[in-house]
Amino acid sequence: MKILGLVLFVSLFIQSVSADWRGSVNDVWDSTKDLGGDTLNKTKDLYSSLSGDVRLVRGSDRQIISQQMVSDENTQHIKKIWPKVLKNLDGALEINTKLDTAPDSVWFGDDKKSLLNDQFDVFSEIEDLLISPAINQNRENIVRLKDRVIEEHADIASLKEKRVVATVDERSDLDKKIKKAEENITLYLDNIDYQKGNLRARLQEMGLSLNHGQIDVLLSRVDSDDIIKMSVIYDVLADITKQLMELTQEFNEDINQARKYYGMHVVLLKMVITMQQSYINKLEEVYLPKIEKIKAETQSVNKESRALLRSERKSSQRHVLESNIKAQRLTLKVAQLYSNQLQKQKKKVSKALIEAKKDYRIAKNTFDTVKLSTELIRLMRTNQASFNALMNIQIPEIVPFKNIEMQKKFEELSILLKG
Repeated sequence: MKILGLVLFVSLFIQSVSADWRGSVNDVWDSTKDLGGDTLNKTKDLYSSLSGDVRLVRGSDRQIISQQMVSDENTQHIKKIWPKVLKNLDGALEINTKLDTAPDSVWFGDDKKSLLNDQFDVFSEIEDLLISPAINQNRENIVRLKDRVIEEHADIASLKEKRVVATVDERSDLDKKIKKAEENITLYLDNIDYQKGNLRARLQEMGLSLNHGQIDVLLSRVDSDDIIKMSVIYDVLADITKQLMELTQEFNEDINQARKYYGMHVVLLKMVITMQQSYINKLEEVYLPKIEKIKAETQSVNKESRALLRSERKSSQRHVLESNIKAQRLTLKVAQLYSNQLQKQKKKVSKALIEAKKDYRIAKNTFDTVKLSTELIRLMRTNQASFNALMNIQIPEIVPFKNIEMQKKFEELSILLKG
């Protein structure tokens, strides 16, 4: 089952344009370089409607964005960022060239460490440019709406507490407020579904087909930010790679200019490697150690709870301890499940990283030695042949929970891991 193309996904995107996977978006890019007023205005309206706080929609207004709108939206995004991306790629290429002859360490001037830091900063700037504003806004809106639901529930609890000692007239007023809060919750939940629907449509345009349950699980994962960010970035890089190949072909007679654009393609491969390695580092150094800490603390508390239960004679107290032990076992079960998922993902991404490094070394060697632009173009086209095979090396499993209790505990652990 093809679900979320995470990191591995990357090397694929950079290496090629994959007509099979992203042909429709590439066609949009080619055929709409001068978008008409209607389409452009619709896209602008869509962006403006996403700014600021969540714009609540009701009834028939909750119509999911069309695929054509998503395509136009993506096209406009690429057109807008293209000059800045090209400038940053040029800078990254210059740094990459300096790295070949830079000393390992010097007191003054550039050495490998300082140049790598500079290149990492440039990559970060490119990442910021490539991230989809609309997808980011969808996710922010979902978070805001969930916060509102929590606030309304808290208000209802407070109102019900006041109702206990309220007069008849006061109760009537409190009942109205409770009803209003409940209506708000329904409206917010409907809007959360609407935002998820738009998020699904935008991911679908990238070739990532997720159902409603999978979207829920994805958004509850501690690494959801990384998964969505990288998936979006890799998708945009597919279009950018295509443009670089066209520029390489266009400057067929000017080998220096052609090599420059091919060099940018090489730098994008290195950017993929950097993103993959950063994700692996985060798993190894942050998420997985935190899960192990949670498991250790829970096991310690569980041991204490079982010891107390053995010596407790009061029925009421035993009931509390038994409930605690049950909750602790669930935490341990879900924590282990979480750890297994992240370990599997780490293994897949590590395998992808090996392939990406191999592709980078070949591309870099070609860049350093090739003298004819036709050979550069041929290699870029050859990369397309391995695209589909590479894309399937690493795909995270996003399986919806059948047990609501486990899903809630999974979400609770995600909050702890992010903290």
